[in-house]
Amino acid sequence: MGTSTYMGRDKGVDLKDAVGFFSWDLNENKVFADSVFAYIYGIPPHELEIGAPIEQVIKHVAEDDMPRVAKALHETIVSGKPCFQTYRISHPTGKSIVVTGQGRCLRNGDGMPSIYTGLVTAEENGAKAQEADPLASHCMEALKLAKRRRHALAERYLTSALGALGRRADN
Repeated sequence: MGTSTYMGRDKGVDLKDAVGFFSWDLNENKVFADSVFAYIYGIPPHELEIGAPIEQVIKHVAEDDMPRVAKALHETIVSGKPCFQTYRISHPTGKSIVVTGQGRCLRNGDGMPSIYTGLVTAEENGAKAQEADPLASHCMEALKLAKRRRHALAERYLTSALGALGRRADN
């Protein structure tokens, strides 16, 4: 699996180390979340700052995973027990993102389900994730050019650079 860098307001965040936080107000049907969560689900951050409907969030869950995710959410809301699951997101940009989420539904003073809160982590899946790094793409193109021109030293350096970026030079 590859990773991607999410560019926040003032710094880059590597998804392999990033955690997105959310709270879903069940009575208002509004999900509030941070910018990492917004990136993972492909939702503009300002929409989650003011609260977006849960339907806007879960519509990106992969079709094959949706029944299992919906069932787990329902069971957690009803029981109040913690939920831990992994599922795929079909990101609006076309990326495939694997999400691991943890959550729990909190009760109000009357014992009724009130706030579902939790966190998500994610990794991009497949070749598209690796192509997201422009430096690796440029090195790969330069390597092709070095091979065509038979520049062995440049080829060795570029192969080494790709290795440092976690990419394999295809022979």
